[in-house]
Amino acid sequence: MIVHSRMLVWACGMTVTPRLIIIHPRFRGHPGLLAHEKVHAEQMRRDGLLRFWWRYASSRRHRLAYEVEAYRVSMAHGCTLASAARTLATGYWLGIDEQQARHALLDLPHSRRSA
Repeated sequence: MIVHSRMLVWACGMTVTPRLIIIHPRFRGHPGLLAHEKVHAEQMRRDGLLRFWWRYASSRRHRLAYEVEAYRVSMAHGCTLASAARTLATGYWLGIDEQQARHALLDLPHSRRSA
């Protein structure tokens, strides 16, 4: 189920459970964002809801891996590398800069993947 809510003020979208995605109304119909959130839904199905949220909340390494997987799909839907790297570096408490985010998104060596 996809719900559009203005109450989502800290993000453009959020996947709460594999069956519940919340999208801010400004981004209704945004194909890259919806694809990104659907990746998180699949990650939750694959890893289990509680395991996903535990890893996402407690581990930078896992949070980075989850977001890189989702942003790669966003990029396949038109999101630029620069935009994805900027958001990844500044929006997820990962302790990485934009260059490290670009390296992670492109799967280049020397990307910082710390726990």
